Amino acid sequence: MAVRTVEGNEAWRGAARSEASQWAATVDRFQSEPVRISHTPRFGLDRDARFFCMGSCFARNIEEHLIYRGANVLSKRVVSPKSEWPARANGFLNKFTTHSMLQELRWLETPPGDPQAHLTETANGWRDLHLTPGLQSSTLERALERRAWLAAEYFPRLRAADVVLMTLGLNEVWRDQETDTRLNAAPGPWEVRRRPDRYQLEITDAQDNLDALEEIRERLKRLNPAMKMVVTVSPVPMGTTFSDQDVAVANSLSKSVLRAAAGAFEARHADVDYFPSYEIVTLSPRTFAYGLDCLHVSDQIVGHVMEQFMQAYLGEAAPRLAPDDFTELSYLDANPDVEDAVRRGDLSSGFEHWMRAGREEGRPLRTEQLSDRALRAGV
Repeated sequence: MAVRTVEGNEAWRGAARSEASQWAATVDRFQSEPVRISHTPRFGLDRDARFFCMGSCFARNIEEHLIYRGANVLSKRVVSPKSEWPARANGFLNKFTTHSMLQELRWLETPPGDPQAHLTETANGWRDLHLTPGLQSSTLERALERRAWLAAEYFPRLRAADVVLMTLGLNEVWRDQETDTRLNAAPGPWEVRRRPDRYQLEITDAQDNLDALEEIRERLKRLNPAMKMVVTVSPVPMGTTFSDQDVAVANSLSKSVLRAAAGAFEARHADVDYFPSYEIVTLSPRTFAYGLDCLHVSDQIVGHVMEQFMQAYLGEAAPRLAPDDFTELSYLDANPDVEDAVRRGDLSSGFEHWMRAGREEGRPLRTEQLSDRALRAGV
C-alpha cells in the first residue's frame, strides 16, 4: 500500500512548482559545498522553542550548533566523568537505534523493578549496554548511580520539550533475551561466550522501525501533547556490522531501512517532519562533508545543515553567536577547567562559559595542536 497518494493532475502540478523536481536540471549543485536541498517543513517553530535531541552522535553535533545560535537545548547538560567517557561529555548518551530510544521512554513511564538486572557484569566491572558502546566498565554502585540520575534528572526533561529532534543511526539491534529489552551497545565477545543464550542480534526492517517510532510518538505525546518531532537519518556510517557482510553494504541497507521508516512515519502525522540533513551531508563532496576518519561528519557541514534548518523552521537565518572558528571540543581542549565544570554539570557547554566569561577573559578557542577526539569529530 502506498504511504501517500496524490491525484494525477496535482502530481504534475507539484512537479512543475518545484525548482528541484528534475535531477538533470539541478546537477550543478552537487559540485557545491555543501549541497543545497529544497525542503518545505510541515510546521514552523518559535524562536524560543525548547529542544531535546536524541539519537546517534550526529544528534550531539546538532545540539552544539543549535546552542551556537542561541537555542534552548534541554538535552545538553550532563554529569559525565572523563574517566568513564573521554570524548564529548554527553556522548555516552548516544542512541543508535529506534529501540534503544524507545526503551528509555518506557522506563521513564514505568521504571524497572530491578535496575541491576539490566546491567551486564564483565571481567572488568559492570557495563550498561543501554548506553553508548565504548563506555568504560564501572563498579556496580557507579553504574546504578548513573542509571538513577538518567531516570530522575535527564530523561524527565522531555516533559518540557517543545521539539524532539531524533537522528536515526542503525538497523542492527542486540536483544537481551533475559530481560526482553533491546540494547544500544553490543555485548562483548567475552560476555556472549559466557552467556550464549542471553544475547542475539536482530537485523530490523522498515516496518519494525516504523512500529518503534509510532510507540515513541505515543509516549512523547503523553508527556507533552503539544510536542512536535523532527526526524532525520544520521549521515554517520555504520562503524561495525555483525551481519557477515561488507560494512559498506550493511550500511547502505541500514540507512535505507531507517529512511523508509522515517518517510512513512512523517506521512502519518502532521506534527512530525523529516529534515533532509542525511541528504545534505551524503550528497556533498566527501572531503568537505567528513573528517579524516571518513566516519564523523565535519563541523563545517553541520553548521551549514543547521543554517538551513533554522531558515526552514524559523523562517529566518538565526545568527551564529559563536565566532566562526569556535568549536565545542576545541574550546574544552584549550580550557580543561571549563571541561571539568561541564562534566560536573555546572555548565551545559563550553559555549555557555565562553558567552558568560570566556570571551571577556580572552580564553583561547583552541590549542595549537588539535586533540585526537577533535580530529575524529571532524573539527
